[in-house]
Amino acid sequence: MELSIIIVNWNTAQITLKCIKTIHKYLDKKIKYEIIVVDNNSSDDTQTIITNEVKQSHWDNTKLIKNPENSGFAKGNNIGVKQAKGKYLLFLNSDMELIDDTLLEMFNFHKTNNCGLTGPKFLNIDLTPQGSVFPPQTPINAFKEFFLKQETYSKYVPNTTKPIPVWCISGGCVLISQELFKTIGGWNEKYFIYFEDLDLCRSVRKLHKSIYFYPKCKVIHRHGASGVKLATSQNQWRRLIPSSIKYHGYLKHYFINFIIYFGQKWQKLNEIKKHF
Repeated sequence: MELSIIIVNWNTAQITLKCIKTIHKYLDKKIKYEIIVVDNNSSDDTQTIITNEVKQSHWDNTKLIKNPENSGFAKGNNIGVKQAKGKYLLFLNSDMELIDDTLLEMFNFHKTNNCGLTGPKFLNIDLTPQGSVFPPQTPINAFKEFFLKQETYSKYVPNTTKPIPVWCISGGCVLISQELFKTIGGWNEKYFIYFEDLDLCRSVRKLHKSIYFYPKCKVIHRHGASGVKLATSQNQWRRLIPSSIKYHGYLKHYFINFIIYFGQKWQKLNEIKKHF
């Protein structure tokens, strides 16, 4: 088996099914792969929908793991890996959709160049570019962005049509060898959701392995669809706090957020001054 595609699902039945259908549409008969869907104890009808579709469509390479609890993104993926037979692993959010078979080109690039991690270019539903690459998450970069208006902290889209090494890629679509994945200890399960991709990339960088952005491969990302039920739109930002503290540590977390908060205030004040 060349590739195991692992999808963690929680209450996103139709979105997950659409993701799976695009995989079969563009990858069938082109590569030996399997799809492993880990359902984190959904309260919707995900398990019935996926199971019925697998039987009706004769998707022998697609399986559903019924997790008895909502273990979160990191642990859910690790559960899927335990049953993965592929030499390489592709972690794919349930709210992703393939639009062609360029994932195969990214896969070949990853193998040929012995990359640590490789990720594609994300697109919004209207096919406009969506940021999926992180710059170094440092206080200095936060200051440059929120006080000096330089794009140095938030996710961005590299201005390139060729593969380039980057600091960190989004965990929404990540390709890694199973050997390297096990070497770094898998996804860090102390993160329930968010910042686990930053932690994964940090682990890969510590082994001096490269992280690549592969823009020729494009995937649609329905941003936030897989986590929209976790909090109201007004409180979405609060979900980041626990994981940010775990990733940065208390001191760095609060220092960066101090910079961001007052940087935003500074920008608003300057905008007001422009009107007088």
